[in-house]
Amino acid sequence: MIRHGAKLVHAFAEASVPKVTLVLRKAFGGAFIAMNSRDLGADYVFAWPRATLGVMGAKQAVGIVNRRDIAAADDPEASRNEFAEKYTTEHLTSSIAAAEGYVDEVIPPMDTRRRLGEALSTLDAIASPTHGVRNIPL
Repeated sequence: MIRHGAKLVHAFAEASVPKVTLVLRKAFGGAFIAMNSRDLGADYVFAWPRATLGVMGAKQAVGIVNRRDIAAADDPEASRNEFAEKYTTEHLTSSIAAAEGYVDEVIPPMDTRRRLGEALSTLDAIASPTHGVRNIPL
């Protein structure tokens, strides 16, 4: 499995075509990076307003960050959910990802087709040295 995943990451990293990413719902950790993130070389990364992006999901993150508070709570599951909701709004929203540079633009679902078309047209007009070169064989 790791070998196949490495091939996918290598293909995305070495692809010489315009690379545009749209996050619709959730994108976390290595999976987000491997699926054509800004860090892997995406030319544009867009996200819908309700998308959540981060290092890991909220429940997993608060399980690490707030583990003592959760363990000491009268109702650990309710406490975990409360911490997770707060963590999501403070760290995982698409607007926060845009502010931190992981997403170029938060776009409404109604504008998706138009915005993706504009991005591809822009990339077509830009003569990038990496675009148009033959892709690597896998």
